[in-house]
Amino acid sequence: MSCSTINYAFFARYSDDEDTSYKIRRSATKLLAGVIGTRPDRLTRTYRDISPVLISRFGDREETVRLEVWATYVVLLKQTVLYGGIPENKDDSSPRGKRKRDSEAPMDTEENPYTLLKSQVPALSKALLSQLKSSKTPPTVLQAGFGLLHALLTVLPGSLATQVSLITSTSKSILLAAPSTSTSTLHLTCLSFLALFFATHAPSTFSSSLPILTPVLLKSLAERHPKIASESFRVFSALLNSLKPVKADDWTVALYNQAINRLSSHDTDAEVRACAEDCVADLWICAGDVVRALDKKEWEYICRTSGKTENAVRTITKVAREVVVGDDWVNGCIAWVMGLLKKSGRTGKVEIFGALDVLLKRFVCSLTILCNLWLNVN
Repeated sequence: MSCSTINYAFFARYSDDEDTSYKIRRSATKLLAGVIGTRPDRLTRTYRDISPVLISRFGDREETVRLEVWATYVVLLKQTVLYGGIPENKDDSSPRGKRKRDSEAPMDTEENPYTLLKSQVPALSKALLSQLKSSKTPPTVLQAGFGLLHALLTVLPGSLATQVSLITSTSKSILLAAPSTSTSTLHLTCLSFLALFFATHAPSTFSSSLPILTPVLLKSLAERHPKIASESFRVFSALLNSLKPVKADDWTVALYNQAINRLSSHDTDAEVRACAEDCVADLWICAGDVVRALDKKEWEYICRTSGKTENAVRTITKVAREVVVGDDWVNGCIAWVMGLLKKSGRTGKVEIFGALDVLLKRFVCSLTILCNLWLNVN
């Protein structure tokens, strides 16, 4: 029995008007997930015959069926990442020695999992986001929905440009709610999706929503939950890199201050500190004009001699490679790195030597510029 036969036999025959039919629909969906996960050679036909019907069931009135349908679609998207570029096998049922007329049609040469999925994204995103926009939507449903959106962007980056308003409003309502034991995972899923959304879409698609999103993201930076704070810094790093070069704005200064608060505190979680250091590096690279006007206190907290310094070394290296901070900064960083080199173990010396190499090249470059200026003046 083919996938399309299974699909129509169960979904078309049993409607959600029957009291027990949801169990059959749920079982049929699990069966489809098994078929999709084990038959990557039928991806194009799956998108052509099964995907539209799965999308039509995104709004199933039974929550368990809805979640099962979404999970099945995630399986389809994961299979597309792995096997979407592999040509499908010819139908074994065709007689040997005969060429299939269908294979000569222009449609088969143009259709592939990616093109079919792209044509179905408008219906998919509209059906899914309409299930997430209600304020009464349970956290488990919201989490599954954002997980599906995240999987979609890994397959088709930039495919949600037409749904920015719904994404913005839904994300805002999630992040404004104080995270609890039952909703902290939802916050992380939403933040992870936003980081990927900013990284894969052009700034013109979401720039108008930033006044709505940045205040709630800044609020997430101050959360006590270390994973939420870390993921929030990652979202801002993705946003900075997408908007590069970033002009002065209220949220950039507020982001800098939040990073300083985390770096200056002795009890800051190690992962939060690392993400704050990465965000400082992105601020210098993507919003250099903004941070140059500030007091540069961040380097006092990053260039510390106690605790773990591996990520701080990577931060210094990244900034020195991309930006001209100043000769005093280069000299101070070289002295700091030399101090680490004296007391570091064997495992940390490779990155320290790498940082020293970049810093010395920056130092030589500065000396060369100064010498040329001196020669021109004299």
